[in-house]
Amino acid sequence: MPGVIRMCASGVNPKFHIILQNALEVGVIHGFGSFKVNVLSDGIRTFSVTANLRIKEIITIEDGNHIRITANISESDRKPYLVKNENDRACPLCASGLHVKHTDVLILSQFVRSDGCMLPRRITGLCSKQQRIVSSLVTMAQKSGLMPNLNPANSNRDPQKRYKWEKFNKYFDESTIKWK
Repeated sequence: MPGVIRMCASGVNPKFHIILQNALEVGVIHGFGSFKVNVLSDGIRTFSVTANLRIKEIITIEDGNHIRITANISESDRKPYLVKNENDRACPLCASGLHVKHTDVLILSQFVRSDGCMLPRRITGLCSKQQRIVSSLVTMAQKSGLMPNLNPANSNRDPQKRYKWEKFNKYFDESTIKWK
């Protein structure tokens, strides 16, 4: 098996190599995550350890000495509740026609990292106009106290450390949101 020799040459632990060799011989897996060197022929799908966006039903079939594990893609129960975009080329907010406000924290939190910073445009998939709008809405939500703004302990961004009236929450009117 030339595929197994290639995996050994790449520095795999010998015990792990034996497990992989047995799994390849039995047919349980057809490759493994980062071992995407030409282990087997091109027509066979590889076993992946990364998460997919689909729900899969795992089926195990035992035929004598062979164990076959398959995954069938099943439909989600929440599919009717998804927002449908008519235009595939537009960004999600432009295509859906939603007017997001700074009080829509559940929508805005999808565009924010765990430390409170805005995700870059290449990750969010927004156009430049919507990225700018969402960025200002996230800032408004953080200043009004609706979203967490995680900071270091002695930071000037900490609301409790600010001078006089600046340490209180801010309240925005709908006319302050820039849509253009």
